Amino acid sequence: MLKKGAMFGLDARIALVIFGALSVISGAALYSAIQDAKATSIIADINEVAKAYESYLLDTGQELPSRSTDRLNWKFYSYDTNNLVVNRANVENWKGPYLPYEDNTGAEYLNHPAYGNILMELVDDKDWSATQWEACDNAGEKCYMAVSIDGIGNASLVTKIDQKIDNADGAGAGKFRWITSNLNARWMLFVRPVQNPKG
Repeated sequence: MLKKGAMFGLDARIALVIFGALSVISGAALYSAIQDAKATSIIADINEVAKAYESYLLDTGQELPSRSTDRLNWKFYSYDTNNLVVNRANVENWKGPYLPYEDNTGAEYLNHPAYGNILMELVDDKDWSATQWEACDNAGEKCYMAVSIDGIGNASLVTKIDQKIDNADGAGAGKFRWITSNLNARWMLFVRPVQNPKG
């Protein structure tokens, strides 16, 4: 009788261990599925901005209005992405709005309801470090126009996006890149090569 009771106790402990292991595995699988869905959604949003930008170029035959800036001594050229929503530069043949976002009056970027800021930036194609992008600051230099977003700050999510777009080639290479500085974290997707018109 004692042997049966001891056996039952052992069986119960084994069952609990198995149940606990299955819970951990299913929890990890659920978390991975949620991250995968979020990554897919962000990629779709970034691609939507890229397509809107390309439609604007086709319609107007010109680049978005430029806004040269120097943030924390990281010089780069940003463009008035808000012009994809409202024709405040009075560009001929503008057929927008090209995106469903609200007019962000007085700013060159758009406000995404879930992430933060979205803008178009001219950046260099050289290898980046994990804390700083390469500025496109020389006239005639071959660079890329990129969709840039900030305000997410999720390390596992950014690596999931990198895996989907660039087969996990890291922060400073490929079509999708990011920097992780606490002051100015950004994720960027290269859209098309551009010759820098300014220095």
